[in-house]
Amino acid sequence: MRYTFQDSTVFPVQRDFIQDLQDFILISKEVLPLEKSAIKIKEENIQETISFEKMVTETEGFEKDVREYLESLTAEVKENVILEIKSITLETLSTAVLAKKNEKLEQLNKQHKLDLIEVEQLDTRILSILSPFFENSIYGAENTYYAAFENKKLKGKQVSFVDGMQYEYELAFTQDALKVKDIQNLILPIWVKSGLLSREAKVKKLDISDFYITSIEYEGNNLRTILEDREPENRFIISADEKSFHIQHRDYELTEDEGLAAAINKDAIDMFIIKLKELFKESLGEKTLRSITLDGKNVFDENRIFDCLKLIASKYGQLVTQCIERGYTEGEITIKIEESGRIRTEKYLEKSEILKELSTIGSEGKELAVTLRATEA
Repeated sequence: MRYTFQDSTVFPVQRDFIQDLQDFILISKEVLPLEKSAIKIKEENIQETISFEKMVTETEGFEKDVREYLESLTAEVKENVILEIKSITLETLSTAVLAKKNEKLEQLNKQHKLDLIEVEQLDTRILSILSPFFENSIYGAENTYYAAFENKKLKGKQVSFVDGMQYEYELAFTQDALKVKDIQNLILPIWVKSGLLSREAKVKKLDISDFYITSIEYEGNNLRTILEDREPENRFIISADEKSFHIQHRDYELTEDEGLAAAINKDAIDMFIIKLKELFKESLGEKTLRSITLDGKNVFDENRIFDCLKLIASKYGQLVTQCIERGYTEGEITIKIEESGRIRTEKYLEKSEILKELSTIGSEGKELAVTLRATEA
């Protein structure tokens, strides 16, 4: 599958841009009302807190005024009965004030807990809606993958970053344990001392095929993996990029040692790295979007889901402009799709349709349409 502009120039992103645009419109129409609902709940929560604090201030002020009034009223009184009545009255007043404050505080806390649950449910729904879109439809994102064994299970995460926005996926794998031999047999050289008297150092070829792969981290062409036996000292770390690789045994660099480097089967290591990346992808099961931050802050705490959509829209908007410039029909965003057998089809979306769909959201939707450059503005 190959994607081009309408004038057959290669499209900068080899994806179905029209489908991604349609998906972007759909998720925007779904998540923005949810974010508005969450914001409304938070604002009402703040107002309820302000009202409670105002009630406390006024009630305590009333108690103070009554207390001062009774004190001044009985300042010259010496009759014990009256003074006892005053004391009972003030005690009753304090009890009533405290009871009302506690009652209102309990109601406020109960409402806050319900509000918190509702907001968390809204946030979870937003993450669920965004999850499939964020997987592949955010152009230019840098992805780093991590996997490690925890409680005999392979668990991982994907951390992605683009223009100040970072989002994280929880990764589930189809395999619970992974050994080197699940990929291929592998032998690495190490120094050992032999002989009863001279204890001469010799190269020993150690078969690590039964070692467990306990950690994997890779980004693009860069990879780092840890291979471990039951004994902690038998730990190897392989680090690689597109040009070279390094192997570390304990704290010793095998690849920096001429004697050991000469005994390393470089082709076998290269193949192991390639297969490990492939196996990581093949054994990847479910991906669940867990968090999003913008400029280092949680977007749900800061109510910035809309800002995230604007960031994506700005990237899409650049491609919309190029599609219009390289297209033949005014107001149409068009791409060509070349399939196997040189079958070519065109796919398009009208700018007016984008504006129409996003306008149903309100002012935020119209702003997204402007950012997408789908208006005349």
